[in-house]
Amino acid sequence: MNQGKKYYHSVFVVHSAFVDCVRTLFLFILTGVFQIYFPTQCGAETMESVNTVFICSGHVKEPASKIDHKGAKSFSGKWEYEFNDDIVQYFEDESFRKNDIQYYVLKAAGNIGLKERVEYANTIVPDLYLEIHHDSAQESDIKKAMNEGENSILWNEIQGFSLHYSEQNCCPERSKAFAQMVADELLKHGFTPNLYHANIENMQCVDRKRGIYNRIPPMGLYVLYNVKNPAVVIECGTIINPHEEKFLTNNDTRKKIAEAIHRSVMQYFGNN
Repeated sequence: MNQGKKYYHSVFVVHSAFVDCVRTLFLFILTGVFQIYFPTQCGAETMESVNTVFICSGHVKEPASKIDHKGAKSFSGKWEYEFNDDIVQYFEDESFRKNDIQYYVLKAAGNIGLKERVEYANTIVPDLYLEIHHDSAQESDIKKAMNEGENSILWNEIQGFSLHYSEQNCCPERSKAFAQMVADELLKHGFTPNLYHANIENMQCVDRKRGIYNRIPPMGLYVLYNVKNPAVVIECGTIINPHEEKFLTNNDTRKKIAEAIHRSVMQYFGNN
């Protein structure tokens, strides 16, 4: 570990009143909202009983550490974080605001790294943590499919959305329940579940019809283990697939995905 890494590590492990103040200020700057939260065992409740959802883009625009990156590349060469932000930005719109649902939105363009995102989430302790991603595949399969061209039958395997939770999260059943809601909404609108991870990578798929995966070692996800609330990673589609990339670039498709997530949030909190 070099000197720079030691300094970075120390910032997040030193426990002092000064660091607590800085973290609180960081929270205020990101949210722009001054509220007091009372953590519960699984999620949080505000004084006004507002249901809080932290929704963020996976990855960052400008990586500042070795554990952070721009995400996968699409078939056309576009970075994943851009696709992620295109979905997350909908939750900044007033049409997605409800009196009893508050979205905290964090885009990849904000360059808040993986560990910082988790720390921030554990500071505000939202009722639900959602992270938006877009999928890819194993490099060997990508190369083979690309060599065969856009008509390769491999693209039929490398496609679709998926939902990821972890039984090692503090609230696995709530996380899984929300994943089921999102999957059902997407299926209603003709989206296809991704079974590539199960069929090719042997990832633990607990619901093949819905494309839901339980992320445990050796295929765990840091964020799902470490946030102190129900959490789901949403892979909206597979951008390395040339046909699906075109589909996911369409504004109507993006809006359908965002609305599916929003309807699931309302259903989750009993507002449907």
